[in-house]
Amino acid sequence: MFKVIPIILTLALSGCTTSSANKEHPKALRMDKPDYPFYAAKNHIEGKVQFFYDVDAQGKVSEMRIVQSTPDHLFDDAVIRAVNKWRFEKGHPAKNIPMKVVMRVSPPPNISDSML
Repeated sequence: MFKVIPIILTLALSGCTTSSANKEHPKALRMDKPDYPFYAAKNHIEGKVQFFYDVDAQGKVSEMRIVQSTPDHLFDDAVIRAVNKWRFEKGHPAKNIPMKVVMRVSPPPNISDSML
């Protein structure tokens, strides 16, 4: 029984050290927000896009993989266009960086009765 505890503890600690070393992401220099699609804004549709992306040594997004999009594909093009413009610090390539973009309709500004 006592031999099992140090092995489990060692595995748990080694897992923590290796996972934290891989979590360092390149510094973002430019991260444009996606434009809200006209159809979605007109119909007050909200949604989200979850994806992974890679950054190359030049600081550009080299690949993007959408893993979930709701409603299906409505916001994909807007997110892809925005992510293509993202720039990161050069010399720090990274793979499989997770990201979730939530698209929400902004409420209209309040108009007071005195302005009418």
